[in-house]
Amino acid sequence: MYRTILVPLDGSERAEAIIPHVENLAQHEHATVVLTQVIEPVSRSFVLDPAAPPKYNFDTSAADAAEMYLARIKKKFELKGIKAKTLLMWGPTVESIIHAANEAKADIIALASQGRTGLAQVFYGSVASGVLNRVRRPLLLVRPNTKPSTASNRHILVPIDGSRRSEAILPHVVGVAKLYDAEVTLLRVVVTLNQVVAYDNIEAEFEAKEVHGHLLDRLGESQEVERFSKAREHILMQRNKLREKGLNVTALLMHGRPVEGIAHTAEKIKADLIAMTSQGHSGLAQVFYGSVASGIMNRLERPLLLVRPD
Repeated sequence: MYRTILVPLDGSERAEAIIPHVENLAQHEHATVVLTQVIEPVSRSFVLDPAAPPKYNFDTSAADAAEMYLARIKKKFELKGIKAKTLLMWGPTVESIIHAANEAKADIIALASQGRTGLAQVFYGSVASGVLNRVRRPLLLVRPNTKPSTASNRHILVPIDGSRRSEAILPHVVGVAKLYDAEVTLLRVVVTLNQVVAYDNIEAEFEAKEVHGHLLDRLGESQEVERFSKAREHILMQRNKLREKGLNVTALLMHGRPVEGIAHTAEKIKADLIAMTSQGHSGLAQVFYGSVASGIMNRLERPLLLVRPD
């Protein structure tokens, strides 16, 4: 599934936090790892026409150090029996990563969410949506302080919101779960304004008395019961479909705010990996955009597998 893994690095230990996860994935997939480092321009200039492509000026002395660094990391992979290549790129960080992914025909891009320089901005601020919108490849992200022991991928948390867009992650979940013989937990958070998240009984049909009073007061009894019932039916259907594919799957239903629900459940089940799409409808559409993005990354020391829905 992921036969070629692109790994952008910047020479910092923070960026290297992704390496244990890449090693683990590459060994399971018998994949080729492509290590890349971007030589960023020290300045750029425009000649007469501001609309013309800018001309970049580079510190070429940085290239030798980068090549030596990549060669050293490549050797470490090879000593573990993993095929590795290096690719030196020149230009702005985000554009260069995208170009490297295309050149390497990467099946997945794996990197730490913060590095020393340019990489620190790839998934933060205004650049984040640009990368996710332009790269039609899965992204494996880790925080720099994520423990290497979390690379086992034996328990995968999969938040979905009932939309087809959020379900684009499921084929990837099937592949990874079979690769690692992993347990899968599907999570549906029914969005409410209540800041306290709580689990609901997924095995029982919803009745008015089972839905919290403050929800009934706001939306009306029949509407709220119907909303919870549809959420329950949908996640049970997805659970059963995955079970038919031979996976060990549990389904959980919650109400509250999506980010809090995801974070709480990840900690509760000790998830090794959180797998989801970068866009869904309602709450999940905002999880990796705006101010919420840094919030969830700061709260969870677990790898994230992100897939952009078509």
